[in-house]
Amino acid sequence: MASITIKESIIDYAKDKYYFHINDLKKYFTEKGNKFEEDSLKKYLYFLKKNEVIYPAGRGWYSNIQKEFELNIEPTKKIKKLLIEKFPLLEFSCWSTEQLKGFFHHLPSQFITFIYADKDFLSTLRDFLTGNNYNVYLNPYKAEAEKFIELKTKTIILRPSVSSRISKEKNLTKIEKILVDLFMEMKKISLIDKEEYIKIVSNIILNYRINIAEMLDYAHNRKIKDEIKNLFIEINKIH
Repeated sequence: MASITIKESIIDYAKDKYYFHINDLKKYFTEKGNKFEEDSLKKYLYFLKKNEVIYPAGRGWYSNIQKEFELNIEPTKKIKKLLIEKFPLLEFSCWSTEQLKGFFHHLPSQFITFIYADKDFLSTLRDFLTGNNYNVYLNPYKAEAEKFIELKTKTIILRPSVSSRISKEKNLTKIEKILVDLFMEMKKISLIDKEEYIKIVSNIILNYRINIAEMLDYAHNRKIKDEIKNLFIEINKIH
């Protein structure tokens, strides 16, 4: 296969793929019976990425979506400021369902903020936030959530931190982590149903580029990598 053919074949393969991994591309060439050298493949992927024919989507992942996802940080500004002022050394991350409100199919009547911190510090956080008139629940699961959680304004759910290589810029949470956490909340407290989850994820990842490698790494840490990956593949194929 001539070098130019490798380049054209990559472009042809990528044009209708929202996301693809380099291993998917290798498999495609192998199934087509096209011989290729891995160094040449990587060289042309780099060239196409540099010339913005395709775009990076994390380690080994590529996309034909130009626009990166930009998360609205406004809904978490107040709670973040409150916690930093009271606990300046506390490592935490937070996100709110309000940050996803433009992507829901059925918009919830109230929004929930999730805060992740060291499990031994959650009780202290609960007491502090309750004292500041927040409606706080400490690591609830489905039975407890159905019985106690009321979707009032200023509702917060506290969860123990899960290790992640996803950066927590100024204690905020990136979309890659939020999508995995949201999946967990769908399972833990039936926050939304699976159909709604798929719609939210589809609306995000098919219109905006995210870091697939980071999302799958975090899903691995939360022991749901296969579930997230299969769901992602399903969305990618359908569209």
